[in-house]
Amino acid sequence: MNPMDLLELFRNLAGNRNTILEYFNTEILPDAINSVNSQFAFRRLAKLGRADEPLPTDPKQLSSYRTRLGTMLEYSIGSELDRIIREKYDDKISLTHAVAHEYPDFYIRGPSLAKTLRIEMKAVDCESDEQAARFDAPTSAIDSNADFVLFVGWEWKKETSGKNLQWEHPHIFAYVFVPAIELAKERDVRLYQIGGRIEDDKVLVPSTKDPGKYVEDPGNYGKIWRIIHSTRLRSSLSPQMCIFADFLKEVEKHAPRRECRRK
Repeated sequence: MNPMDLLELFRNLAGNRNTILEYFNTEILPDAINSVNSQFAFRRLAKLGRADEPLPTDPKQLSSYRTRLGTMLEYSIGSELDRIIREKYDDKISLTHAVAHEYPDFYIRGPSLAKTLRIEMKAVDCESDEQAARFDAPTSAIDSNADFVLFVGWEWKKETSGKNLQWEHPHIFAYVFVPAIELAKERDVRLYQIGGRIEDDKVLVPSTKDPGKYVEDPGNYGKIWRIIHSTRLRSSLSPQMCIFADFLKEVEKHAPRRECRRK
């Protein structure tokens, strides 16, 4: 694909969404992920083995460290994506980070810094379970043509150097890049299946204490392992959600406890 073609595709996001999706999946993201694995994560996130540098085990500290590491992976992937985009398009297209705590994490900007694509990123530690990443952006806030979500699955990769020096570093072993609206639709199908509903962007679920009443969702809405309901068959899923389901299976393969987490 000629570099100038992407600028042309931006002129009709509705008609070209799938082409843009394929372009990122085949031309941009593989290079970015490989670079993060071989450079940033390999060198700048390296640490001694667990015997010398144990990881947090307290639930609050564990969640905090995963959030911190996820943020660093987000920064490094964003930086690599912008590097690749700049190599292909000079300053005609750029990737910028959201400077406020907001949805989404990245913006792909065209000439004059006009926002064109919006990308949310979620880093998934293969050892995480209920503390895993969550996609809870309101469905009403999602642009069906311009919004995408990048999930990356990572694990600690153990290394041995020199005279039995044991060390480790994060390694991204899988990723999936999908339209945000596809995730939102599937997430909401699950909500309705469990008897929940959405009112004015507020997620409500049946109360377990007061039958017949609704309460605000306690934080399960959009959890990665709960986006696809366990009763949903592949024939019920969109092609993009089938790809997302394959990503979840790959994360499970790398998990120390491989029981199914979806409920």
